[in-house]
Amino acid sequence: MAKRIKSKKYTGVYYRELEDGDRVFEFTYKNLEGKKKWIKVGLASHNINESFANRKRIETINKLKLDGDEPDFIKKRKAVKKISLNAVANKYFADYEMRAKPNIFKESLFKYQNKVEPYFGKMPVDEITKEAVEKWLKSFKKDYKQASINSYHATFKAVVNYGIKEFKELERVINPLQKISMKDPENERERVLSTNEIKHLFECLIHKPKAYLYVAVALGTGARPKAIITTQKKDFDIANRTLTFPALKKGKRYPVPLIDSLYKQLIEATKDLNADDYIFHPDNPKTITTRPISYEGIKRQIQPLLDDLFNQGLDNNDRKHRVTFYTFRHTFATHLVKNPHVNILDVKKLMSHSRLQMTERYAKVELHQGTQNALNNLYSINDEKL
Repeated sequence: MAKRIKSKKYTGVYYRELEDGDRVFEFTYKNLEGKKKWIKVGLASHNINESFANRKRIETINKLKLDGDEPDFIKKRKAVKKISLNAVANKYFADYEMRAKPNIFKESLFKYQNKVEPYFGKMPVDEITKEAVEKWLKSFKKDYKQASINSYHATFKAVVNYGIKEFKELERVINPLQKISMKDPENERERVLSTNEIKHLFECLIHKPKAYLYVAVALGTGARPKAIITTQKKDFDIANRTLTFPALKKGKRYPVPLIDSLYKQLIEATKDLNADDYIFHPDNPKTITTRPISYEGIKRQIQPLLDDLFNQGLDNNDRKHRVTFYTFRHTFATHLVKNPHVNILDVKKLMSHSRLQMTERYAKVELHQGTQNALNNLYSINDEKL
């Protein structure tokens, strides 16, 4: 919201400069309880000026003194119910469902319900500020990729734009998200663990069985961290050698075939558990198998080691090169797509991606050996002069 500027001519009268070049006039007064109140009078484009705002202020104060009541124009405004973001979103998604593909619609609705609504759903649209949105976006930086943050921003912006277009009461609102530019996801995670690094990591975890098993599941299935910690024994299908992960984003559970070593580890780790027990449960102060370990709980067991082994000298915000929990998922997919016999559509299923483009990010461009040799010898004749 633009800063209020005090009138030089009239007491208690203010105005704000709007982004579209218009000017809104307001005045302040104290009600019968002595509380300071702000009243929006109107816009300069509607022939409202400081003098008119001052007359309305005087009218209000005199009415309170003489009748102990507020003028009708203030009472009528109080009766007007502000439009919440949820009210706009309900209409937006009802309309969007009719014209969008089912999977795209579900994904967009999920983003709104899980990321936008908890923060802004009940808030009047005209009270949502740029500062509040920037703080909201910043809260995702630690745990989410920039591409995901951009998608939350885009969903939020689309809902507000729809409200401005479809609701007459919001036609003068300036979308606060319009002025917030999103960063290019160039700092996305690229770090992939090599085979030797993976071997060394397991050697360092040999005396931490739960952390060892978590890393084995992460590197062996490519599952998301929160999906891993919410798996139960009943999700482990011994007969079919699969581990089924709970739905996190798209509403569908999905099974992943297990490599021999991981299969054997899970048999040993779950032999004393009941069907509804969680494979990764908290141990302290008392072992409770009927609820999952927290994300922070398992992270505390592993991330310090990752920092010691791989992140020395790297900035905390260097998402591209730092090794984190999401590096395991990235490593799984990257190593898999390098195999020329692997079908990328199968990788898409294993990663539980909604679109193939998300999987294709892991298919790094590698040159044919003949092309690589040609590049190596491209300037061999004149290399002494280069």
